[in-house]
Formats: sequence, C-alpha cells, structure tokens
Amino acid sequence: MKKLSLATALITSLFAMGANAYQYELNVGYENTDIDGAGDLDTWSASGKYYLNAVQTKSSPLAEAAFLNRASNIGLGYVNASGDGDEDIDVYGVSGEFFIPNSQFYFSGSLNQVDLGGEDNTGYTVEAGYLPVNGLLLALGVSKESLDPVLVAENGFVTSLGYASAVGEDTTVSTRGKYVTQIGGFYTNFEGVVYFGDETAYKLGGDLYLDPTLSVGASFADSTADESETIFGINAKKFFTPQIGVGVAYTTTDDIDSVGINGTFRF
Repeated sequence: MKKLSLATALITSLFAMGANAYQYELNVGYENTDIDGAGDLDTWSASGKYYLNAVQTKSSPLAEAAFLNRASNIGLGYVNASGDGDEDIDVYGVSGEFFIPNSQFYFSGSLNQVDLGGEDNTGYTVEAGYLPVNGLLLALGVSKESLDPVLVAENGFVTSLGYASAVGEDTTVSTRGKYVTQIGGFYTNFEGVVYFGDETAYKLGGDLYLDPTLSVGASFADSTADESETIFGINAKKFFTPQIGVGVAYTTTDDIDSVGINGTFRF
C-alpha cells in the first residue's frame, strides 16, 4: 500500500510540474489589413521558441512567464503577406535572447530576410540590456533594415512595417524599456521603444492583467517621417489553460484598419 501511495504521489507531482512549466512555445497568427483604395492585405505568421531551461508559470501572468523567469531562448519565424496584387512578401528569421546567469545582463539578436518580387534583403538586430530590478529591462540596440518575423507576430504587420519604413536603410540605434510590476493588486506591463535612423520612430504600450490568464492592452506608435500618421492599437489575450492562449488585436491609422487573431501553444 505504501509503495502504491508513493507511486501515485510521484505521478501526480510529475503531471503538476508539467502543467506549470513549459520549454517550447509555438505562435501562429492571421491579420487582415484593409487599406482604403488599395484593397486588403492578408498576413499569416508562425514562430517558435525553444527555452534553454523550463519556464515556470506559477503565481505570475502567463503571458509574462518567460520574461519574469529570465528565460533564455532561441527562435525561428516566418511571415507571408499577400494582397490584391501579384507579389507576395515573405519574411524569414532566426532570433535569440540570453539572460546571463548570476548577473543582471541581457543580450539578444536576430537575423532576417525579406523576399519581395524576386529581390532579397537581409537585416539584423543586436541588443544589450541590463535589469536593475526584477521585472525591469533597459536595453540599447543597433539594427539595419530589420523586419523580425517574431516581432511581426507580436506587434502586427502594419506597426512593424511602419518602423522599417520610417528608419529607412541606414543603421538604426534603438532604446527599449520593459517593466512588469504590480499596481493595486494587478500585474501590469509597460513597454516602450524608440528607433533613431533616417527618421525617429517610437511605440509606447501597456497591458493590464485582470488575472494571471487574461490581459487587455493598448498602444500607439508614430514617427517623424513626413505625413506620418499615428498608429493606435488595442489588444486582449486569454489563456484557457497554461498551455493554450488566444489573442485578438485591432490596429488603426489614417485609411488603414487591421484586425488580427493569434494562438499560443506551449509544451
């Protein structure tokens, strides 16, 4: 009887561990963009990450688990955008984030390629950061003609393409901040990034976690480019289990409206 009880306890603990940790993450998404006078643009995205160590999800927002765990990872991404014309846009990329063990330092990088009309363009980003307190990241980066498909999946095609267009073909310097904290008993996430290139582009956003599984957020982005229009966005995400989440987003700017849906799968 004691052996049976011990075996049952071991099996229960293994399932509990699996329910509260993951090491692989897959994100898939679809975005429809309506451009006045130019038709629709359909964007499909898929990205995956492998975490070098299992990510624990106990007592924190599920969407922020990897960041709060300081979980180093490597990832792959792909985006396809097609409109009413004949040409498709294909974006391929590889990326990595590394939190240096037993220190407050952070490094990340990405390499991506954009294929459009038979022409290829390769871009890159490198970034170094510091975490002065738990939940706060301050980073400085350098990039050139970068359109990271993993970030496209997170931020949307319209916003990401807006950054790339605003900063142009020159080498770009960026500053970025992210802060996850508790305010009034609720977890919150604040993010901001500024790109300095041919023009200056920026985005500010925040999320409120109503509980560890549900978040709502808003953002806006703009640039100093001539005739630039502010991009406003709202989003929500719900994890129905620790392994499965669904998000929706709406983005709008002058004459352009975009609606997207994405799914997250962890195991």
